[in-house]
Amino acid sequence: MRKYLGYALYMGLCALFILPIFITPFLPALGAPGLFTIMQNLYAPTCHQLASRSICYFSDGTIDDCARNGTAVSGRQSEMHFDSIYGYKFPVCSRDVAIYGAMLLGGLLFPFAKRIDDRIVPPLIYFAVALVPIALDGGTQLIGLRESTNLLRMITGFIAGFAVPFYMIPMINTFVLGPGRETRVNRSQDSQIR
Repeated sequence: MRKYLGYALYMGLCALFILPIFITPFLPALGAPGLFTIMQNLYAPTCHQLASRSICYFSDGTIDDCARNGTAVSGRQSEMHFDSIYGYKFPVCSRDVAIYGAMLLGGLLFPFAKRIDDRIVPPLIYFAVALVPIALDGGTQLIGLRESTNLLRMITGFIAGFAVPFYMIPMINTFVLGPGRETRVNRSQDSQIR
């Protein structure tokens, strides 16, 4: 079943990278605090890991802002290994949790929207539109106009992340399976228009 190869590659790589993100905050409760620390350090190069922009798993079974109840939390990853009182931080910030989670969810839903071996990449304008909310939220925060919230970071991250598989899977399919008939037809039509 060669036609599933590109999709399987995308989903496999996503699962390998993303699922540990969602497991990490639960490791101390499962009796693996050393593995929790390793996972925090492993994801450190991929994210700023600021606790004020992250979500935590708390001992009462809730997942919430690491700075819930008005408790100000600052610092980078090395200070954020917390305990059951303060909560256990996800190894990436709230925006990244949403981006990666949406990439995985979008990949799971891809076969319901497109053919599994689809090689036609949608127009980039749609991807640009999906990036507008994250650019506005992050950009206005970066230049100091306002401070975003974790909820807004997660919403804008989800929108951007959900669009990714609809571009990545067709590109991987083209790389793995070669250009399909549709791709060749679209290219020849493009050349006729010019």
